[in-house]
Amino acid sequence: MNILFVQTNSNRMLVPLPIGAAMVARTLQTDGHRVRFLDLMGEKNPASIAGEVSAELQPDLVCYSVRNRDNQSMLDYHDPLPEIQKICEAVRAVCRAPALLGGTAFTTFPERMLEYLGAEYGIAGDAMDPVSRFVASLEAGSADMSTPGLVFRGDDGAVITNPFHLEGYASVHCDYHTLIDRRRYRRCYWDAAIITRSGCPEKCAYCDTFTTFGRSFILREPSDIAAEMLKLKRFGEARSVWMVDAGFNRPLDHAKEVLREIIRTGAQLRLYAVFDPGEADREFFRLYRKAGGVGFTLFAESLSDPVLEALGKSFGTAEIFRDTTMMREEGLFFMAMPTFGSPGETRATVEETLRLAPSLKAVFTEFGIGWRIQPGTPLQQRAIDEGIISVEDDLWEAKFYVSPQTPIDWLKRRINRFRLRHVGMYARALPALLSMRMFTPWKWEAQEVN
Repeated sequence: MNILFVQTNSNRMLVPLPIGAAMVARTLQTDGHRVRFLDLMGEKNPASIAGEVSAELQPDLVCYSVRNRDNQSMLDYHDPLPEIQKICEAVRAVCRAPALLGGTAFTTFPERMLEYLGAEYGIAGDAMDPVSRFVASLEAGSADMSTPGLVFRGDDGAVITNPFHLEGYASVHCDYHTLIDRRRYRRCYWDAAIITRSGCPEKCAYCDTFTTFGRSFILREPSDIAAEMLKLKRFGEARSVWMVDAGFNRPLDHAKEVLREIIRTGAQLRLYAVFDPGEADREFFRLYRKAGGVGFTLFAESLSDPVLEALGKSFGTAEIFRDTTMMREEGLFFMAMPTFGSPGETRATVEETLRLAPSLKAVFTEFGIGWRIQPGTPLQQRAIDEGIISVEDDLWEAKFYVSPQTPIDWLKRRINRFRLRHVGMYARALPALLSMRMFTPWKWEAQEVN
């Protein structure tokens, strides 16, 4: 089958590499299909580009990867779907191929997304086999409507959603990297991204990872992760890697084994990851540095214990300071991005976070306001109970939670005053960036792991 695979994300905020889309496209290539991977990142007129490529290729099927429903930022809100809708319309205007949707955002809002983008089909979940199965059935001339996760319109026009399952990425082959045009992503610090596991058993009030990736960890083999990095290193494709996990250090034993395998095989590159406080020790940080680690983004939404407890976090302020102290002592930097207005937030808890933030000694601190309310989360129920949203609201249109005790205008003024009084805090970022540039772990050989 002749397939056009469109990576629709063109928002340059953080420019996340399209590893999920590339994995699916590479799977379809492995199945024997002819796949053109069209990455629209950075394109000034993505709809026009998509239309031109479609007119030339005349595909039998067009696949669209939809990563985000929105950017989840209340202060600088961006909705990518109108642009994605234009992309779909431009393609539909020049070819008659059916559309197949997928991606994290589609898994969150499958029925709504199918209707909004006017697609014939979609597949929810992260499993590759249903995609292979359904595309093969299309090629054979009889669409398999029993495919797990398939979303489609029934004979009466109503949207039907088959139950989907989550498998993680344990069996994904690393050849997908060849589909990614790294020139489009050089604005970000890292130039490659690797998944070490998926799923999360934590119960954060605002997070819907349980819907899109599951409530249990699905771990990749450390040897597969190291082999993937070694290939990137040997072919000169990357010098820095983002470890794509909602807290690379969890579970700790697996994270350590990944790092040991990277060191043992000589697969060291500059590593950057999300760090989730509460599950770490000095050995982890030492292994991380020896494997090429330079720093972390700290998942500490507040420096006030009552707020952390209300958010359902499994750690407190003491664990945050313990872990970040070990980071600094082992030569690692971190960025902190607390978010104000959480459940349980008061003016007193805001002041507590602001008072403690300088002593955290992050190289960069950015404060956010409010949480995008996601379907099925504890935050949704709290917002209903507090009258912020109605029980009928499916949250397709973004709604944000801000604690009634911390008005938005007050939060903005308080954050601005803090920044003016602590300008020196932000001077730490430049030395950290310079030290990263001087750090060349890709030149290291395999080492013994103590």
